[in-house]
Order: sequence, then structure tokens, then C-alpha cells
Amino acid sequence: MQRVAMMEDEDGNFHFKNLSVHQVSTEEEALNLLFLGDTNRAIGETDMNDSSSRSHCIFTIMVEGRRTGSDSVTRSKLNLVDLAGSERVHRTSSSGQTLTEAKYINTSLFYLEM
Repeated sequence: MQRVAMMEDEDGNFHFKNLSVHQVSTEEEALNLLFLGDTNRAIGETDMNDSSSRSHCIFTIMVEGRRTGSDSVTRSKLNLVDLAGSERVHRTSSSGQTLTEAKYINTSLFYLEM
């Protein structure tokens, strides 16, 4: 799976590389995409958690409604966010790749608070 990269353009706008957008027309299609995203998440084992999520997941739902016979359009957007597990490094006995992941996860969670 390709890694998502965030880039800033010359106008200060942020863009993400390696994300995908899918248009669906049924609840079933949307749920299938949600489950597909969940199966692609990185999972690791620590002393505190046998299946610790090692990646963040953002699932955005955009809904557009139109009334019959009207030109008006109503749009809504809902972000479902599941953040990677944040365990205390000294309690997990993590080392190697798991320790590196934990440091990145904790750093990214710190920046989300700002």
C-alpha cells in the first residue's frame, strides 16, 4: 500500500498524495469502502495490545440532496476519524520498528492537538 504524503503548494494550500475518492450511490457501496479501508490499516502487537492500530483512518462521507422540481442543493460532510493507538512507550517494551511507529504516532497526535 502506498504511503499518504502531505504537500504544501506555493499558496499555502495542503494537498495529499495517494488518497482516493469514490462516488457511491448506496449504503452498501459506502460500507464496502469503509471495510476495505479498515482491512488496509496497519496493525501491530505490543505488550499492552495484541492488535494495536498503527495507522490513522479518516473516512469522509459527503451527502448531496436535491428536492424534486427545485434547483436548490443541500450538501453535508461527515468525517469519521479513528486515530492510531497511543500507548506509553515505556509500558509496551517496544523496540525496533514498533518503537519507531509509536514515536511517529505520538508525534502526529501531538500536532493534532495544536
